[in-house]
Amino acid sequence: MRILFYLPVVTPWWFSNIVIHAIRAVARDHDVHVMVPPLWSGTGISMGEADHLRSLPNVHWHILDGPNHPRLRINASNEGDLIEFVQTLAPDLTLCRSADMKTPTLFPGTVRFIMEGGAPPFDLSNLSVTLKKGLFDHGFMPEFGGPIADQLDAIANNLWSDMIARQNGRLGQSSRTEFLASARLDMCMPIIGLPLEYEQAENFFGQHNAFPDNTAMVRAITEEIGDEATLLVTHHPLTEQYGETSAVNGAILEQNGRVKLLKRTGFAGMNGGDVTFSMIQHCDAVIVGNSKCWSIAAAMGTPMVRLSDAPTASWANAYRTLPLLLSDLSHGKAIGADSTMTKRWFAHHILNSSIEPADSGFCAQDLIDRASKPADIAWWDAALVRYRALNPEFHPKRELLHAH
Repeated sequence: MRILFYLPVVTPWWFSNIVIHAIRAVARDHDVHVMVPPLWSGTGISMGEADHLRSLPNVHWHILDGPNHPRLRINASNEGDLIEFVQTLAPDLTLCRSADMKTPTLFPGTVRFIMEGGAPPFDLSNLSVTLKKGLFDHGFMPEFGGPIADQLDAIANNLWSDMIARQNGRLGQSSRTEFLASARLDMCMPIIGLPLEYEQAENFFGQHNAFPDNTAMVRAITEEIGDEATLLVTHHPLTEQYGETSAVNGAILEQNGRVKLLKRTGFAGMNGGDVTFSMIQHCDAVIVGNSKCWSIAAAMGTPMVRLSDAPTASWANAYRTLPLLLSDLSHGKAIGADSTMTKRWFAHHILNSSIEPADSGFCAQDLIDRASKPADIAWWDAALVRYRALNPEFHPKRELLHAH
């Protein structure tokens, strides 16, 4: 096979820790081409990655260093020479780390986007990825029937019970009353959670968000909610660590108490855990965009409205507009994700979708198989071994002894 890695928004970390392992595995058996721009705005590769290039002389490297290379991060569909070159190359499979959805549709063969494999609240490796037909098509899976569905659901229930025990042990079991008191919130008002999107110069995926930035999002949503509810906001942890939050913090202060910002410390029963998880667990509803927080809302059964042009699987019961959600909340009939299908999706994701190129046993066929079919029971045993290596079965009494 001829396989193309098209990587306009790969970061140096992603390249060195994830993608290079996939390239190396595939290059043992197939004709591999890699198209990647030079470092710009935190994406592309620099001389720091030169050793990887030298270590794989049988790979065809195409450094896209023309004067328009910054444009590749946003929309390269008008770059005729690039499109013509890929069409002449005629790859059987193209694997993209790209925030530009238009250009890869012009490529021949099968095209898949390399996306983060995380699915909170389950703990998966930060080196795991999934191959998707679209960037943010959340919650989709094949129809499982008969014995395979029964087997998948049995595994799902076991994984689910273990995850809940692990989360309760790590975060504590604060009640909604304790959480709202810690956040100094009016317990008589509906609480709408808003986990903010990741904002950083390297994040070109943000061009597909419903709002130009988090500041605009906070202002628009607060105006739409009015006095019907309190908006509860958390920063994305990477924005909080590496980005700039002063503008959105200022927008929150402008709202005269109608918006509350939750910080990551100081909440009852959380043991310093993830404040976004606890917020989604205890609020009346949550607003999500394209981030992975949708899966926390599904897991917790919290009604969600998804503000995105991307599709969401029907079992998630995601509202398409905020007024519809607010109306159902006011009448006490807001619904969350279907609990059986939620468990099944997480099991499907862990067993069929998530792969780890850095794993010592990873091979080219693993990548090709995941790109060509959505599920295979033959993958499940190895996937469970990988998951249990990261998440040994949780035993509360044993954990309590270690804690002391």
